[in-house]
Amino acid sequence: MASCAVSRIALYVTDQSVNKKVRAMGRPKNFDPETAIAAVKELFWLQGYEGTSLHDIELATGLAKQSLYREFGDKRGIYLAALRHYEQHEAAEAARVLAQHDNPRDAFAALFAIVIAEAESSHRRGCFLCNAGADRTMIDPAIGTAVSDAMERLAFTFARKLDDADPLLGRARALVAFYVGLRISVRAGCAFDPLVATVRHGIGVFFHDHK
Repeated sequence: MASCAVSRIALYVTDQSVNKKVRAMGRPKNFDPETAIAAVKELFWLQGYEGTSLHDIELATGLAKQSLYREFGDKRGIYLAALRHYEQHEAAEAARVLAQHDNPRDAFAALFAIVIAEAESSHRRGCFLCNAGADRTMIDPAIGTAVSDAMERLAFTFARKLDDADPLLGRARALVAFYVGLRISVRAGCAFDPLVATVRHGIGVFFHDHK
C-alpha cells in the first residue's frame, strides 16, 4: 500500500514538472505583459480593431498567439487590455498636465493645447478611447462599458481640478465632451487654426471670459 502511494506521489510530481516545462516553453523568458500590451495598443490605436490581425499582433510583440491568449485571452480580450492600458496612461498624463497649473482655466487651456498640437503632426491618431467608442461600442457592449467608465473617471479627474460643488459634475462632463470633440476633430483632419479658435472660444465659455 505504502509503495503504491509513493508511486502515485512520484507520478504526480513528474506530471507537475512536465506541465511547468510545457508552460515555460510557451512563454519566452523575457516575456513582459506591460511591454506586449503597449505594443498592441499602438497597433489598435492606429489601425482599429478590424484593421489589426492576430498576425500583426504577433509581429508587433514577438510573441506567439498561444502566449498572448494565455495572458490576455482572445483578440477581444487583448483589445480590452489595450484600452485599459491606454486609459491608465492617458488619465495619468491629463492629471499631470492639469496639476502643473494652479488656475483651472490655465490648466485646461494647456491640456487642450496639447490635444490640438497633434493637428500639426503627421500622426493624427486622435484618442484611442474615442476611436473605440465610435468603432466598437454598438457591436460589443463590453467595449462600450469600458469606454463609458473611462470617460466617467476622466470627468472625476476634471472635477477635482475644477473643485466645483455640483454633485452631477455638469461642467466637468461638458469639458470631457469638449475634449472628446477636439480629439475626434484632430483625427478627422481639421486644420490647426480653426482648432485654436475653437479652444479659445471654449475656454471663454467654460470659464466665463473671452480672453
